Amino acid sequence: MSKSKDKASVTPKVTAQNEFFTVIDDLLPADVRARLWNYLQIQPLNSVGALGMQGHWLLEDSGVLRGPTVGWGHTWDAQYPSGAPIDNVMKALVDCSNLFADTVGRYDVDWKIFSAMPTLYQPGQGLVWHRDSEDNTGSWAYYAHDRWNIEWGGELLLAHAHDLPREYGVYFHRLSATSDRPESLPWQAHLDNEDANRLLLEGGFGSYVAAKPNRLVLIKGGTPHAIAKVRPAAGRHLRASIGGFFKKTAVRVDLPPVPWTR
Repeated sequence: MSKSKDKASVTPKVTAQNEFFTVIDDLLPADVRARLWNYLQIQPLNSVGALGMQGHWLLEDSGVLRGPTVGWGHTWDAQYPSGAPIDNVMKALVDCSNLFADTVGRYDVDWKIFSAMPTLYQPGQGLVWHRDSEDNTGSWAYYAHDRWNIEWGGELLLAHAHDLPREYGVYFHRLSATSDRPESLPWQAHLDNEDANRLLLEGGFGSYVAAKPNRLVLIKGGTPHAIAKVRPAAGRHLRASIGGFFKKTAVRVDLPPVPWTR
């Protein structure tokens, strides 16, 4: 971990903000980032395909690696304080939550519980277009890698749209109606994205956020977003992030997520 470009202490600052997202840079000081990088190296990581998350990623992206989920105010695989360096990211996020209240709501009012999980993308991997479950006020990602190049890809892509029909679900896709199942249920778009393609190309514009190290991004609930594939130019450099979801205060997190239905 290079420390020459980092100060002993940092002050998080808003770099960009609009109705769809907030970008905050300089979240963590250098020593905390170094400990976080060590943490990522020793975590038990599994491919999302092996975790049974087929359909959440395209088939060619099923090798994306995911680590344990830590909860703030709730236990998933662990709960804050877990004693691990991921705690520092979660605490820093809460400490600066006033900076992004316009995007995901107010801490302890609109949300109290959120999740945090490591995700690693190798060259050739990305994330399909989707929006967050209606259980969430929004989502977040912190870029934990120490180095990134603008030519390495992995940008967060955000469509400037909030009004896409909710009956198309998280992945903007519905199964075809058939004689035995006349209702077109929302489903993943990993095998068929014609609905998503049509809906997202009606506007077909938005913003991108580069995977700049020590950057925190907050995404407003309902905003369509995706991750551009990491390019071969990245070589052995991984797009390493910690991210998760802010649960609405009225939602019971011990129950399955509310489906996007009519």
